[in-house]
Amino acid sequence: MTAPPKTLPEVSVVVPTYNEVGNIAGIYESLAQTLAGRAWELVVVDDDSPDGTANAVRELGARHDNVRCIQRIQERGLCSAVHWGVQAAHGEVIVVMDGDLQHEPALIPQMLEALQAGNDIVSGSRFLEGAAEKGLSRRRRRLSDWGNKLTNRFLGTTLSDPLTGFFATSRRLFLKSIPMMQADGFKVFFDLVYHNRAVTIRELPFEFQRRRHGESKLDLYMLWLLACDIVSKISRGLLPPRLVSFVGVGLIGSIFHFAILYASMDLGAVFWVAQAIATVVAMVFNFTINNVLTFSDERLRGAAFYKGLLLYSLIASVGIVANVSTAQIAYMRLNGHTFIAATTGLVIDVIWRFVVSNRLIWGRSSLLRKPS
Repeated sequence: MTAPPKTLPEVSVVVPTYNEVGNIAGIYESLAQTLAGRAWELVVVDDDSPDGTANAVRELGARHDNVRCIQRIQERGLCSAVHWGVQAAHGEVIVVMDGDLQHEPALIPQMLEALQAGNDIVSGSRFLEGAAEKGLSRRRRRLSDWGNKLTNRFLGTTLSDPLTGFFATSRRLFLKSIPMMQADGFKVFFDLVYHNRAVTIRELPFEFQRRRHGESKLDLYMLWLLACDIVSKISRGLLPPRLVSFVGVGLIGSIFHFAILYASMDLGAVFWVAQAIATVVAMVFNFTINNVLTFSDERLRGAAFYKGLLLYSLIASVGIVANVSTAQIAYMRLNGHTFIAATTGLVIDVIWRFVVSNRLIWGRSSLLRKPS
């Protein structure tokens, strides 16, 4: 006997998660209440949370057939998680929201109505008149204000909340946009709007809730990541955001290097000793800042941090040899053009350190990642 065809959902709610085990039941209950009478599904994309978030979603899915879990063992990052969820979604409408219960599902019916009225993208705004910001501290509000001004200036828009994580659009528009979007970008909504600036966008005010469980993932590096994303877009994607961040940290590290060098020499150290001290200090500085900024989604902690630092030192040592060798060859072939030769060696060094570090220290093939 043939089973009756399954009714496809009208709405797919995509929720990227990391350590949100305490929020899963609340998310489902709120959605079930808000979307009662509609065909909908919850697609949770979890980046292998150590707190068991994926198992909690699977247990929920065993009781409700409109819940699915995508557990990513090797991949990391909010933007790519949303991309995965959208590609797996069945609904014609995609709603993206965070897994921390700060986005109020009660807004979703209004979002659906706004889409049906002809808007292409509908977003929840924390700062539109009528919105409430219970979940924003004064520091986070200030950071958001700066980020919003920078983003609107770049996009040429006047959105009240261009960095929101709560929005809805058609699956067709989202799927068409994904090949142009950056998997390691800063904000999915920002990226989606950037590639669809000619479409109609409607903002709706909502009450931004306080977190009930887990930790906030917004830190001071928000503006840094946004700036790196903008630089990447200016380069038309030629420079990935992580490479921009890696180079930016390296430039700051160079300033730090020379400050330590001259300070050591002023204290009486001979040049080679001062250079050695400056090199080691700058290397530790670069690794530490990259661990926090460039690879925040895969940040090393505890013993893994020190193992990573040792591995980074070895990688940097090889990079220095490649730098000097390449610069010398360029210098000889360019008849003594010092600046071009030195820049060539530096570029080779940076690319080497970024590619190898991204793969062996923080990336999916990291030698420091514990087996699941």
